[in-house]
Amino acid sequence: MPVGLRLDFSNLGLDDYDRTCEALDFPGDWPDGLLSHAAVEVDGRLRVFDVWNSRQDFDRFAAERLGSAIGEAAGDRAERPEITEAPLHSFYTRG
Repeated sequence: MPVGLRLDFSNLGLDDYDRTCEALDFPGDWPDGLLSHAAVEVDGRLRVFDVWNSRQDFDRFAAERLGSAIGEAAGDRAERPEITEAPLHSFYTRG
């Protein structure tokens, strides 16, 4: 069953998100295992909602691509997000 992840960043906002997406060539170069993705800003802080096939898929993406892209986009403000993980009871998409 897919896993839902919420990533909360304390120092990054939507401008940083946009630069990170450019560095990743996202969504053009869609990560393996990512099923859905959304980003918002809450009280000036970036929050990302993802659904992945597995936590292992996300961890591989984070290690191989995401960390360096955030570093490129945010420089000395780059940070690791606080991650909240929840196994999904259900996940539907309109096909």
